[in-house]
Amino acid sequence: MASRRERRFWWASLASLPVLLAANYAIDAWRNAEDYVGRNELRVSGSVDGQTYAKASWTLNQARLIGDGRDGKITFPGQMRLVVVRLAAKAEDDVGQSWTQCSLTLTDPKRRRWQPLNFILSNDLSRDLDPKATPIDGCDAISRQPPAKGASTIMEEKFVVPADAVPSLSAQLSFASTRPDAISFPLRLN
Repeated sequence: MASRRERRFWWASLASLPVLLAANYAIDAWRNAEDYVGRNELRVSGSVDGQTYAKASWTLNQARLIGDGRDGKITFPGQMRLVVVRLAAKAEDDVGQSWTQCSLTLTDPKRRRWQPLNFILSNDLSRDLDPKATPIDGCDAISRQPPAKGASTIMEEKFVVPADAVPSLSAQLSFASTRPDAISFPLRLN
């Protein structure tokens, strides 16, 4: 038989259970909201060439459309196109770790998003497009070795997108240190 004290403790534990479950739910919801904000680009601002973002000034160096027969001899099957995006950055301050988790994606007004090709396929395509040129590092590789203060760098990413999205594409750039803010560069590929 349980003593009176044990029964009181059992009832108190049972009565506190809804409060503890609600507190646990609230803490998990708060953590999930923080993770969502840290992973997603919720505030995207249009970029002006030379805009300072993540301790560097950024410009769209080149946007190239491949696969429709106009740029090069490569044509893609169906309605797919290869888009090559180059961004140039000049470090205005010591970049340090502010470029970690670099994300460069393409978006359109329908809120569709395209991720870049992986670095192996990207390097292979670079060699196919220009065998004499050295492939340019992508966003992730540049973020591991950012430029020193006052130095410049170029990053290049390649994307396969549907042809109907090409005229309205924008490149969106963000880092872990800047999210939920991001900057956007309209590509104007017509």
